[in-house]
Amino acid sequence: MKIEIFTEGSGTTGDLESVEQVKDYFKGNFLPVKDLANEISRTGDVTIHILSDDHGYLLGSDSTSVLESPQGNRSKAEFKRSLTESSSAADITVILLTTTTFKDVVTSQWSDLVYNADQDSIWCIGASDSALSSVDIDELESSVRSAIIYKRVGVAPIDISTKQKLIDALTANI
Repeated sequence: MKIEIFTEGSGTTGDLESVEQVKDYFKGNFLPVKDLANEISRTGDVTIHILSDDHGYLLGSDSTSVLESPQGNRSKAEFKRSLTESSSAADITVILLTTTTFKDVVTSQWSDLVYNADQDSIWCIGASDSALSSVDIDELESSVRSAIIYKRVGVAPIDISTKQKLIDALTANI
């Protein structure tokens, strides 16, 4: 099963020398995303796509050496393009973004994302009410097997209840 998670990095980070992969570098509000990825990795191949203010577009599996090389950074446009490409190929698509990033990356291409989405896929979206109201969630719900929505309040990218609903949907899908 192909699982794609799209999220943002955190301003709180670990010691660069003590970690090998980007997913272990970010701390703070990134930790619930990392925990989710670890839990669902038992059900499929998880790729974490991270958009960082300081480092651009990264993959969770990237070596932390990419953080020291600004010329190697991928852009927000590449993050956006990866979301478009993944939406048609992923069994599970998880989007956990702040309002501004959601509107920049998701809202502008919502129709394409929904059109490309596999009808047998599961989607989980965590974003603010403002961000969610900028897209037609009903359109997504009628196009995919399951759409799990978390109206984000505060800094938590996903709550325990939404995380459990996603895990339940994944295990039912195996």
